[in-house]
Amino acid sequence: ASLPLLRRSTSLRPDATMASVCNVRCAVRALLRHARVPSTPSTRVLSSARASAAAAAGFNGFITRVSPTHRGRPAQTRLTSTLNPEGTIDANMGGGSVDQVRITRIDGSNVGELSDVLLSLGATCCSVEDADLGTERETELYAGDDKVWRSCDVTAMFASGVDIDAVMADAVDILGVKTIEYVVETIPDNDWVNVVMDSFVPIKVGDGLWIVPEWAKTLPEGEEEGLSVVLEPGLAFGTGEHPTTRLCLGWLRDNADECVKGKHVVDFGTGSGVLAIGALLMGAKKATGVDVDPLSVKSARRNARLNGITDDSKKLALFRADGSDDGESELPADELDGAVDCVVANILVGPVTQLAPLFARYAKEGGSVCVSGVLVTQVPAVKEAYGEWFDDLSHKEE
Repeated sequence: ASLPLLRRSTSLRPDATMASVCNVRCAVRALLRHARVPSTPSTRVLSSARASAAAAAGFNGFITRVSPTHRGRPAQTRLTSTLNPEGTIDANMGGGSVDQVRITRIDGSNVGELSDVLLSLGATCCSVEDADLGTERETELYAGDDKVWRSCDVTAMFASGVDIDAVMADAVDILGVKTIEYVVETIPDNDWVNVVMDSFVPIKVGDGLWIVPEWAKTLPEGEEEGLSVVLEPGLAFGTGEHPTTRLCLGWLRDNADECVKGKHVVDFGTGSGVLAIGALLMGAKKATGVDVDPLSVKSARRNARLNGITDDSKKLALFRADGSDDGESELPADELDGAVDCVVANILVGPVTQLAPLFARYAKEGGSVCVSGVLVTQVPAVKEAYGEWFDDLSHKEE
């Protein structure tokens, strides 16, 4: 299936060394001035180089966590305080006003150092986006790309009460620049959990087919008899808002008689489990969900229970794996070989093409494969990759 371009907002990894950022003594002096800035749990990140410099100065009360941010993951802003360890929304958490600092049109080569310094001076998070977003000069970047936009906008969030002007003055000293132009906006106190919940509404995938959040199961009048896949939106991909999810789920519904009912369906890159769960609700005999992210496996299992699919039913098997034979995969070797009626994979074009031989190995003779996360311009390459094993290749766009 062909999809519109995706946008990505990445959180920068604070892995630059002190030498590349600033004078160590100046940095430690600035950090000491902010030693009592209140922090949000599990959000302040300090690079290992800066941690060493602070320790050498006898400074040990600032570091709450020393951990790199995973490359390619979306920036987690205020929403991180409303997610429990399984990546689902916790109605018992959230709230509190924050100050947002916006710095525009920064050269891409400088955003790493800037974000690193802001995080060290008390920012609860930093996010970066293309400064040309929405214009003809907009550039698309994807998870795994070791790139940054030529010109970037940086947004940093600070706990209420932080002296933003003092923080930015210290950032100027540390980075050794003349000035940093910025705009501050206070995001008022709000019931963030309810705000997030209100943003998720039932999504119509097709006639009689819906994806609904757990707390908003009521369908519009006249649609009460439709098939609903119930999800608790969280960190795992697959809430129904993206066209790739709708395209795959719609394909399963349209081909249910031939490819789903009474069949074994594999959802590779399961995310929230929406496709595996949807297949079971459409009558699949068994579904197997596979994802490299352990959080997705937990999320998929939780969502399955919301749809009445229990662990005891043995209908849904979930594994952490990436399709490789590196010895770390939870997926039993050769368990799926020649045993799958339908493989569905809503991922990205890179793994989609690389996994073609594996999906062909999984599929029974006469089996089907549905892949998504593919741009219109990438369709020929995908068809070429799968043409060696599969006939009657076609694509649908949204």
